[in-house]
Amino acid sequence: MHEQILINRIPKYLTIDNVRIETDNGIEEMGNQFVAFVKDAAPTEVIFGEQVKNSEGHNAVFPSPEEAREFVIKSLKRTIYPPDFLYPMEYTKKNLSEIMYKRLAFDINEKGGENVEETIVGVMTECVFTDPDQFLPGRPTIVTISGEVRKPHFLHIISIRRI
Repeated sequence: MHEQILINRIPKYLTIDNVRIETDNGIEEMGNQFVAFVKDAAPTEVIFGEQVKNSEGHNAVFPSPEEAREFVIKSLKRTIYPPDFLYPMEYTKKNLSEIMYKRLAFDINEKGGENVEETIVGVMTECVFTDPDQFLPGRPTIVTISGEVRKPHFLHIISIRRI
């Protein structure tokens, strides 16, 4: 199965295939084991792309194509940066994953002001939404590179001038 997927506004190609093993009867497909491949360009019949690895660095094997697809998309969203960052107030529940779990610099403005008061370098690990119906991000939690946790009551998405 080949498909084009969009990860943080960047097209990638995902191939999921059965595991094949060599037996006395020739090469046989394993019906309950699947591997996944990712490529920047459309795959060919010979080259599917780079095989997806698990957290230990070994080739990942999945019990179903759905689990393979879900694992690949979740992994890629955490490692692929978008081509550009949006103005912070343009992020919604749909595209917030573009900036979650990535090391970024967040310029924070003065309360109600236009000037940048500080720059926080860290990873946004959580974001509480302001209104579940509007899906607008409200209070993010950022873990700085020194390990300091900037709790939601210290920071609001409106305070972020740019990423």
